[in-house]
Amino acid sequence: MPEQSAVTVLAPLPAGHHDRAATALADLAGPDRMILPFDRLAGLHFARLMLLDDAVSPSGTRVGASLLYTADLDGSADAHLQALADVSGPGLDRAFSCCTDYPTRPDTASRTAWLRAHRVPEAAFYVNTVGRGVSQVRAEARLRKGLEAYLDEHRDGLIDLPPAEIHAVLRRHALTDPDLRIGVVPARRPPLWWRARELVHLLAVPAVLLPLLPVILLALPFVAVALLIHELRDVPGRQRPDPATVERLRASEDHVAHNPFAAVGFLKPGPFRAALTRTVLFAISYAVRHVLNRGSLAGVKTIHFARWVYLSPDRMIFLSTYDGSLESYMDDFIDKVAWGLNAIFSNGLGYPRTILLLWRGARDEEQFKNHLRTHQALSHVWWSAYEDLTALNVGANAAIRRGLARRTLSDDEARDWLALL
Repeated sequence: MPEQSAVTVLAPLPAGHHDRAATALADLAGPDRMILPFDRLAGLHFARLMLLDDAVSPSGTRVGASLLYTADLDGSADAHLQALADVSGPGLDRAFSCCTDYPTRPDTASRTAWLRAHRVPEAAFYVNTVGRGVSQVRAEARLRKGLEAYLDEHRDGLIDLPPAEIHAVLRRHALTDPDLRIGVVPARRPPLWWRARELVHLLAVPAVLLPLLPVILLALPFVAVALLIHELRDVPGRQRPDPATVERLRASEDHVAHNPFAAVGFLKPGPFRAALTRTVLFAISYAVRHVLNRGSLAGVKTIHFARWVYLSPDRMIFLSTYDGSLESYMDDFIDKVAWGLNAIFSNGLGYPRTILLLWRGARDEEQFKNHLRTHQALSHVWWSAYEDLTALNVGANAAIRRGLARRTLSDDEARDWLALL
């Protein structure tokens, strides 16, 4: 059972190289896509390449354009970068050769070193279900299809059997079919060393914070007053998204079961907002690592992976892979976890006005959606290892395997299990 990792590589572009990079990404999304053979990289769930335009920070500093590569994967990030440099060398050269200090005569070693040097850490990384690797997702999808095909072929002989007997018949069939035999074996648990490490981290953070609790409680009223003052001074953005940009983004969406999303923007200036952002991200990182890692991000079940990354001290990007349309994605967040959106995104410039960080904000639906579209960035090249599966499909397939791995089920249990097929 693999551990999931994130890779984020940020590479600045020299002045004047924006159009060259845009052309390279357009080619890699079209005619040259085969020179980025992501399907040959073991354990890769999703990958993307993006061109981030230059921008001006709140302090007036110009931030140059850059290329961003991200991957959600099983296993070691370092091993992935080395495999990427080896297997996808021509594609990397095509994309990144216009970036600052890219090797002039690239080989696997120099590409790997360059990628590692430009890797940036994630402030928080969400995994829908920790430990569920690509091979498991694909195997469980094949299991479902195999069982459905058997049921269709033998429907007349099974229709009058009790649910528990149908389960037994399907289990016997899986035992005789090499492609389905995985279904009678429970998915492996994470290794002991991994569980021990996670338990230490789970307990260590509260152990460190507990002695500080009296100080934190004493400080909260002062923090709340400071926050209210900052919120009263905030100027919500009134900018509406450019229709042409929205159409370009929509043209890249809804081609498969899920979509990539990216939003980039600057943080509100000042040390208070900087400290608040880091505190919220620390809490999010802890929560998604230990609590929100079993198929639900505070009630939102349509996200496969998500991450928050600092591009610079005052600029951030949020990236996710989600199921369905962007409209339903935004509605899902607004309806179920508006307070969570406010907690992190209200620290960004132009966000709808909040009250004490958690209230209002995203509840101003039209303004929030305009803000999101205005800050959305195009994922120029995007790849999925299982583009026809939603997160709910993946979870249901795993539940089918868990039920089949049990030797016997009661009629009620078997009836619920058969409803998954």
